[in-house]
Amino acid sequence: MALINQTLNGYTFTEFIGAGGFGSVYKATKDGSLYAIKVFREDYILQEYKQSGQNNRIQREIDIMKTVNHPYLIKYVDDFKGSDLSVPSYFLVMEFAEGETLQKLIKRNALQSEGQIISIFKNILQGIKALHQIRGNDDGKGIIHRDLKPENIIVNGDKVKILDYGISKVIDYTTLTSTGNFLGSPLYSSPEQITDSKNIDKRSDLYTLGVILYEMLTSKVPYEFNNLPELIDKIKNENPIPPRKYFADIKNKYENIIFKLLEKNPYQRYLNIDELISVFESDEAIPKREYDLSPRFVLRLWNEGSALDIYFQDHNDKLNVDFPAIHQFQQKKLLQRIQGTEFCTIIDPETVRFAYDTYTDTVGLKKLPYCPENFEVITPAYLNSYRKQQEYVKLVIDEEAKLGADIFVSPYHYTHNTNVLPTYKQNPVEQWFDLDIKLLKEAIDYKNSIPEYADKKLYAGICINSGSLTDNQYKNDLLNYYSAHECDGYIVYADGIDKNTTPVTLYHYIDALLKLQRFTGRPVIAGRLNSLGLGLISLGLAGFSAGAARFESFSEELHKDRTQGFNLYERYYFPELLGSVSIEKKRPTRLNQISSVLGACQCLYCRGKAAEDVIQAQNNKLHYIHSVTQEVETIKNTTDKREYFLNRIDAAIRNYQRLTAVYKRDDYKHLLVWKEVFENIR
Repeated sequence: MALINQTLNGYTFTEFIGAGGFGSVYKATKDGSLYAIKVFREDYILQEYKQSGQNNRIQREIDIMKTVNHPYLIKYVDDFKGSDLSVPSYFLVMEFAEGETLQKLIKRNALQSEGQIISIFKNILQGIKALHQIRGNDDGKGIIHRDLKPENIIVNGDKVKILDYGISKVIDYTTLTSTGNFLGSPLYSSPEQITDSKNIDKRSDLYTLGVILYEMLTSKVPYEFNNLPELIDKIKNENPIPPRKYFADIKNKYENIIFKLLEKNPYQRYLNIDELISVFESDEAIPKREYDLSPRFVLRLWNEGSALDIYFQDHNDKLNVDFPAIHQFQQKKLLQRIQGTEFCTIIDPETVRFAYDTYTDTVGLKKLPYCPENFEVITPAYLNSYRKQQEYVKLVIDEEAKLGADIFVSPYHYTHNTNVLPTYKQNPVEQWFDLDIKLLKEAIDYKNSIPEYADKKLYAGICINSGSLTDNQYKNDLLNYYSAHECDGYIVYADGIDKNTTPVTLYHYIDALLKLQRFTGRPVIAGRLNSLGLGLISLGLAGFSAGAARFESFSEELHKDRTQGFNLYERYYFPELLGSVSIEKKRPTRLNQISSVLGACQCLYCRGKAAEDVIQAQNNKLHYIHSVTQEVETIKNTTDKREYFLNRIDAAIRNYQRLTAVYKRDDYKHLLVWKEVFENIR
């Protein structure tokens, strides 16, 4: 403070700006111009002059710094030795920059948009690029900043001035570092700078840029810590907290840039500042798609090859199909068949099954290229690095492409997986949820990076417990997170949607699916659903998937219990009952009982046939596919679709009541639940 109003070397000190670890900063004037002058204490600088005279390492470094001339780098204009209160000091004169430090902008949440943040950050990159290219003593040429941080960046609009570059290098030449003391700002220091600040290269600045971008986008820092030793340990040994934890809408591209910049090893970061800049300059707008929300039924395939051949002799409409990837090894003809133009094919990657150790019981799963190695199971911990996530996504999407998918499905897992139990420090649901969101982001980026995939659609795979949707916070989180990403649609599997679902759970399940479609404008497919899917279509949902009178629900237990088989027994679909009925193929007594009351089926494939022929597998599949596709067409052409389905429910209840010799009230109680919910859902 004693320098105020004093004049040294022609500079009049007018205002104290602040103090740091190396000294103090003042505002000064000379010949009508403003300057900022950094005053270093004797110990930091003058010892070098005493030992080596005027031609010393510090003076050479400062002379290089004074050659810097770039709009985003503060200009060093002069340096001299003098006294502050009779204490020998060193004075470094800089141009005075108008504006506010980035640190202050972050603290008061003044960065209003992602666009503004990226614009400022790109200018910071240009400044660092100029710094790295100045001829000097690091890597043959260039200056490493060494102490880059928001406090050392002045922002004025979107323009920046980077301060204090090279200062840490100057101080590093002094005896201070020989004592083992750490120089720099630990929070913004790279692992290698913390370990040995004398032996770093320009990639250390890249790490620091990652911390700064993280803080600009989230207003948080990459690590939680209580003290300096804990911070240093985390910088050197722990992954950063994913930025999406604090900023859910962060672009996947920016999050991955941060992850790459914050790699522990310099070689894993970008090679240089030019490579980093090129990543930001490669942004390309993704063409906006018009989404088809018209009603559709998606047939989940299981050995329907010959039935499909017959079906297309009688039908011309394109058929939507869902082919599980594991079937490719046993059903090669069916796979070849659905690659024709009369199909719109979704390939289910079946990734959900790799989270359970029972996957080893299925040969087809073990043959998939993304099957975990060494008998591992997929867990959030197994896929904890972004590199591993990217590799996993690439294998999944490439396999779907190989199998002829028209619509890709992002890797998905059951978020309420009961194999991983919660603890005081662990919330598995949150971890699974976060993982699948990240995999969706990676899938979008990967698809968009491959020209051959440009015309393909990508649906987000979502697999949840239906009961969780009764928690409005969870439901809102699901809607908020999944609606934020530019996929082309959603396929949602929900455990607990069956004939025993309560009105509360059913209401919130339907409400969540309808809102997801309504607010995104993208199609939502309810995965593995019974005739309730027709009701969802009547409410405006784009579609539902089911097998030919099988695969009508999703249950985690099917993947956990190796003794429990899939629902592969023969079932016959009765439109009059809005459901499928188990029929014994050799003695179709129940089929005859129901038909004697409701009348025999008059569809294209059952008319005039004996019950034994009707229930044969191929005919049964044809009957189901034909009946359901006809019902979807009817709903599509009906004006009041919701009222139509309510009438269908009432008619089905009356038909059950006519079949007292076969059914009791409990057998159709699910229809009463449907009726109650559909009368109230909007």
